[in-house]
Amino acid sequence: MPDITAKQLIARWEREYGKQANTRSLWQDTANVMWPHAQINTQFTPGTNRMKKIYDTTPMLDMLEMVSEFKQVLMPAGQTFFVIKTEGDIAKSDRVTRYLNMLTAIVHDKLFASNLSLKLDDILISMITFGPGCLFVAPWTKKKGLNYKSAKIGSYVIIEDDFENVIGSIHRFRMSAIDAYTTYKEKAGAQVLKAVGDNKTANEEFWFLYEIMPNTHINPLVSKSNNKNMPYQATVVNEKDLCTVDEEGFPENPYPIARWMRPEYERDGRGIGTEMLPQIDILFQIVKDYTDCGNRWNHPPRQGLVDSVEGQVDARPDAMNWVTQIDAIRSLDTNLNGNFPYTEKSLINQREIIDRAFYKNAFDPLAQLTGDRRTQLEIQERIRGSIKKLGPPVGRYWYELMSPTISRSTLELIRNRQVPPPPPELAGVNFGIEYIGPLALALKSEQASGLMEWENFVEKVNVAFPDSHVGDNIDWDDAIPRIGLTFGVNVEDIASDEERQAKRDARAQKQRAQEELQAAMASSKSYKDATGAPEGGSPAEALMAGAG
Repeated sequence: MPDITAKQLIARWEREYGKQANTRSLWQDTANVMWPHAQINTQFTPGTNRMKKIYDTTPMLDMLEMVSEFKQVLMPAGQTFFVIKTEGDIAKSDRVTRYLNMLTAIVHDKLFASNLSLKLDDILISMITFGPGCLFVAPWTKKKGLNYKSAKIGSYVIIEDDFENVIGSIHRFRMSAIDAYTTYKEKAGAQVLKAVGDNKTANEEFWFLYEIMPNTHINPLVSKSNNKNMPYQATVVNEKDLCTVDEEGFPENPYPIARWMRPEYERDGRGIGTEMLPQIDILFQIVKDYTDCGNRWNHPPRQGLVDSVEGQVDARPDAMNWVTQIDAIRSLDTNLNGNFPYTEKSLINQREIIDRAFYKNAFDPLAQLTGDRRTQLEIQERIRGSIKKLGPPVGRYWYELMSPTISRSTLELIRNRQVPPPPPELAGVNFGIEYIGPLALALKSEQASGLMEWENFVEKVNVAFPDSHVGDNIDWDDAIPRIGLTFGVNVEDIASDEERQAKRDARAQKQRAQEELQAAMASSKSYKDATGAPEGGSPAEALMAGAG
């Protein structure tokens, strides 16, 4: 008998999946011209040539180049691209600072040792081409450590709250009967158990639904480590048997989902590929015209007098045709061949439109500069201006995907004792992620420029109004470390508040010791001057003689 939970989940899936129908059609149309490896509404047999309808590879190559460059400026291989930090007075503790620096280093090592970098390629391809990208952050295991998996486009639906934030998702996947039984045992479903019992049907595939949502029935009297009392609840349902096969809890959402852009009323978002689909169609048509025009000019149609040519006209290079009348064979009017220069220019212009859409010039801002125009100032301004163009899409990537992924990965390492336990000061304190990769630093460079401009302004005001002490408004102790991070300085090279204060205390103590030494020397000299014998013939000698 089907259970209520399974029926309700299947009904939710069918309702949300139905709402996604037009979007999936758009995804498939985009995939056909940009990334035919994605199978949304179609199915391919492995080994099928999927490039037959790709008349120009510019969109695909631009997308793949953007994925490579984009990931490099966000997550450079082997380099620190984020720091784990906390806010408030606790952040000034030397012990907390040292622990967070150590934690940042260990988490980087674990992430680079995992398959995260490979899966981020899949996520960025999905986001840039279609819009959404979904990553599964698996629980840490002793065998695999940190492990990640990308969800296929079209295999899941997004659940949002009233503020358009992703709070959950429903995924559809299939498993063979033997795999389902291995994973879910006797709860796998009656049809699965029946199929497993026969070697002929043991590999028969069954469809399952997986829903992850916030747990709305948390009991404050029960520990949150209880599987059914965690902040997120997952439910797995066998579609064919209409039964719940598994329920589990997670302390964080294991399926972070990011959208390249999120237009109004479009929870699945949009990607560059979906937005540029009309321009790609135009590009393909121009390529067809360009190829046809070139063929007409290179292989023009010919005419010949019937009685003056022996046999068929041979138009191959260096071919010899025997004729009874000179000039009996000639090309038709070349005006029929098309305007090749105009078609070529149209093709170049259309490819430039595609290049611009995929930020090609942003990653190679110096490509258009030649000769003496490559001045240092222009190069710097071009790089700065190009990097800023990447700002808007990066925000969603950081906020919706990377921050949840890094946070969950870090907590998984802490829970499984792969890093030393946090100091007591961090008990119950949430930590944050601050990005310091090349792109993040470029976007933050304006902060450093703003501080310098402000300092120059304050200095001028201080000269005009020295009694106002306006320079006291600048908090250099906070500004200098922050600007150091903006310049890419390693956190290990920046002194903590306690280390800075210790240096100042030592310097003050040394200054006091010097002052005390100088005072002692001055006192000794004064005493000597007051008690020593006066020089012969001096007024002091005469004075002392009169007194005696």
